[in-house]
Amino acid sequence: MVYDVILIGGGVVGAAVARYLSRYRGSFLLLERNEDLCTGTSKANSGIVHAGFDCKPGTWKARCNVAGSRMMADLARELDFPYRRNGSLVLCFDPADRPKLEALKAQGERSGVEGLELLTGDQARALEPNLSKACAAALHAPAGAIVCPFGLTYALAENAADNGVAFRFDTPVTGLTRRGDRWQVETPRGSFETRAVVNAAGVYAAEIHNWVSGRKLRITPRRGQYLLLDREAGGHIDHTIFQLPGPLGK
Repeated sequence: MVYDVILIGGGVVGAAVARYLSRYRGSFLLLERNEDLCTGTSKANSGIVHAGFDCKPGTWKARCNVAGSRMMADLARELDFPYRRNGSLVLCFDPADRPKLEALKAQGERSGVEGLELLTGDQARALEPNLSKACAAALHAPAGAIVCPFGLTYALAENAADNGVAFRFDTPVTGLTRRGDRWQVETPRGSFETRAVVNAAGVYAAEIHNWVSGRKLRITPRRGQYLLLDREAGGHIDHTIFQLPGPLGK
């Protein structure tokens, strides 16, 4: 069988592309190296639907961030996964750093982020009473939201499967070979032929890209740390809280 498209990677991007393709007639297959969806990069996602103010205006990242934020509420209603637009706050602890907040606000507005506003420390604490008294100012982004990465990925993939996309798990891709107008996709469980390949392999995406392109890419993953609190601490804050970004990020 010759597939129209083979997707590599069963994270949120692979599942989203699979769902989009399933709107059309064709034969589509998603290959995932692990035993289930959302077991790689996507499972380590922070679950934040960013408003888009910290992306460089005019870039694909900025355009996709803002567009994705706008479509997420309707998508959650359509596919029934947990989503909440709780808003976000970027906190500034030194009054001298307020111009940096203003620059973030201006950057977000150039990208089309709606509703951004600068708050004094007292205004921020009116929204979040448990903020530090050292908070001197904040950028409020009401479009910020939170989502369950697992629920989102599963919902997208289930809809794609209902529409005819095939899924194969425990099937890592080990090679790609171009044969005329088709690709031969190699795996330990056999080879598959396709007219097009979508590389959504997370931290392995650069490796797969480098098999077939002279323009080499490198992905340097960053590992963060999370603290899991007791459920009763869930009401301590409501917004997603960021510190003003420094040289190493936020």
